[in-house]
Amino acid sequence: MLSILYVDDSQTQLEAMSEALASSQYKLSTASTLQEAKERMVQSKPELVIIDYHMPTISGDECMRALRRLAPETTRFYLYTTDANAFRRHREMGFDGVLMLKGKSPVRAQIDAVARIMTHYRVG
Repeated sequence: MLSILYVDDSQTQLEAMSEALASSQYKLSTASTLQEAKERMVQSKPELVIIDYHMPTISGDECMRALRRLAPETTRFYLYTTDANAFRRHREMGFDGVLMLKGKSPVRAQIDAVARIMTHYRVG
């Protein structure tokens, strides 16, 4: 079972992600602040972290860098955004991948594709 941490300041988006993954094989935890995200990172050691790009107190890439310091080496970080510029720059910001069209596309299908790749390349 793939463990996922989703970080977003929007309660609506957190609920939408929870609903999208409710009947899945994923173990989802959510956080709306960097402090909560750090706590969840330490507690659950997720394999996949999905981070909103635009948050009022911290940018997605700053959040990712803070969480990466706490994460196992195998944890993958994905940006979740509608921002085309952030989409183009996700690699240079340090993200492993990007989920696009936040709130407008079937995120479950995107996560399923990422999970298949992660499972295929999982060592051990």
